[in-house]
Amino acid sequence: MKQCFRLALVALLCLGATSAVARMYWAENRMQAEANPARDGVFEVFQKATAGPSDYWCAAGDFVRWKKGQAGATRVYVMRGMGPSEVRPGRTSVIFTYVKYPEVAELSAAEQGYSVSISKVGYNLRASHGYAMCRDSIQRFRGRGLF
Repeated sequence: MKQCFRLALVALLCLGATSAVARMYWAENRMQAEANPARDGVFEVFQKATAGPSDYWCAAGDFVRWKKGQAGATRVYVMRGMGPSEVRPGRTSVIFTYVKYPEVAELSAAEQGYSVSISKVGYNLRASHGYAMCRDSIQRFRGRGLF
């Protein structure tokens, strides 16, 4: 009886670990992204050593285009800058959304500025623009031995 219980427990743990891993998406630049199951269109891109804003946008654009099947013209917004993950306790992430929520204010062109941001709530790019940053992102990670 004890052995049957142990086998059932191991099976449940393996199933839980498998489903958690299955939700994780590996972007082309090998950064990880995961949807927030509690909010439609909200997802996180997790911190990676030496990653800059364009690396996060590459992963965000990749996730929206290829994991979620959205059009390249889909707007992707920074919902919250770098901070504690809401879906993976103990990890750090940037929260993005491709659904326009009221708490994500649209920034004017002047507020957006000319540099890519992952800290300004409401900063947005088209998914295809974010994805276009992947080639440079991959080259930078390769140059640092992280790819």
